Amino acid sequence: MPSLMRWGAFAVEVAPDGAGFRLLHGVDEWASCTLGGMRSTGRFSDDPDEVEHGFALPGGSCSVRHSTGQAWTIRWALSASERALGDRLPADLPRVSDDARPDSAWDDACNVAPPTLRVRPGPHAVAWAWAAGAEGVLCIAPRRRAAPVVGLRLTGGWLDEIPDGFALAPDRLALTPGKRWVGSLRAELYPGLNAIAATLPAWLAPLELTAGQPWEFRQPDQALVVHPPATTRAEGDAVQVIGAAGRAGVTVHSPRGVTSLTLSFAPSLDTLLAAGASTVLRADGPVTAAAGFVVAEALGRSLISQPQAAAGWLDEHDGQRDPDLLAIATGIVRGQRAGQLRPVRAALKRLAVVHPQLGFGRVVMAGWLASLALGHDAGAEAVQLLTRSSGSDWVALELNVLNLRSVEVAGPLFGGLINALGGDVPGEPIGLGVVQQAQLTGLLQLCPEEWPMAQDAAACATKNSRRLLAAIAASDFADPDDLVVLAWLALGESLV
Repeated sequence: MPSLMRWGAFAVEVAPDGAGFRLLHGVDEWASCTLGGMRSTGRFSDDPDEVEHGFALPGGSCSVRHSTGQAWTIRWALSASERALGDRLPADLPRVSDDARPDSAWDDACNVAPPTLRVRPGPHAVAWAWAAGAEGVLCIAPRRRAAPVVGLRLTGGWLDEIPDGFALAPDRLALTPGKRWVGSLRAELYPGLNAIAATLPAWLAPLELTAGQPWEFRQPDQALVVHPPATTRAEGDAVQVIGAAGRAGVTVHSPRGVTSLTLSFAPSLDTLLAAGASTVLRADGPVTAAAGFVVAEALGRSLISQPQAAAGWLDEHDGQRDPDLLAIATGIVRGQRAGQLRPVRAALKRLAVVHPQLGFGRVVMAGWLASLALGHDAGAEAVQLLTRSSGSDWVALELNVLNLRSVEVAGPLFGGLINALGGDVPGEPIGLGVVQQAQLTGLLQLCPEEWPMAQDAAACATKNSRRLLAAIAASDFADPDDLVVLAWLALGESLV
């Protein structure tokens, strides 16, 4: 039988083997979590407010304890196995132990594999994570309203992002038999993500910047290591980190341990559109709808040095029959640039046979605005498209805010959308691909300025836009999703 511990309006359900646990809010599952890299060896305790399980893992053992009260705490303790002494460590391996020992004691040290944690938000929740080693926080929040938010703050130990989850200890952790290495996450309820951001280290300045803007660090009693090609300079009582467009790594050494930060230096959207269009026009591979939109948008913004050649390329790769939203948006951009109403009206007709999905409302609005610019009001057609039904809450939000603009209906959904994109907390979303992140960032930009959450929505959209643009600059369009992300960011910006 699973163990069920009450935590206010929430409950923590731990599987019989301890390897899985769920956060429940009433009957709704907010998050499902799985511990990996270990084999269950039994349950130590099963009380109404505490349950502990044992596990075996390569090189040692681990105990995991959940306890509830004012907070929900997850504590894990790693121990080296006496039988693992044959697994000798390389001489240059960093020595990690919770007790100071003479150097000779390390002759018995062995390598303990780190356990892993996988987190998946439930259908009624979203999740955001900042995992930087000695510092970290996991945020689990409602999908359709702003609060309450569950923040699991790393109070000791290690939390590092790995593919499809998190490592709960440093890689190649060296322990001496009989000694333990302990980590813990403490979960508390917050009125919003801003309240969680206020609990993060005071020295942690925003990690998302524009290219050329320095990142500042003011903490003289901690060591800062900047990884090339980023450089540093002193400015008063601060150390400034300077980086080219893209991403830069910074490591902070403090009494808590080593914290690894990723700085995002975002180029302008026009800079990336020009670079993206140049990449597409030079390539010989298959042409996607996103590639066509990037070329058309760059051409419309006069960012291409040979506009006639680019226009000819677009004629050659015409996607008039492609039902992809970006292909339809390309027709709108081209029609407006050429001063021709016919392609714009044709695009609006194509939208009538496309199922509403993320971005649908924005393409409709782009067509409406283009028709107005060309002297024709396609408002009736646009409103008819915007009043279509949708089975997705975020698609319904997009259609609502572009048509009814009802704060009573759309306001709570914007709160949930801010949760999905992390508010002003650094990090990455859990369970959202980069294309969906770009689409949701553009949706967040549609929040009306007079609505109560508008300031938070704008700040969150700016943070995520910079993060995504910096990632594209770092990739230099090597990732197949780069053009799609760039296209959706450009479409979103063109409407605000």
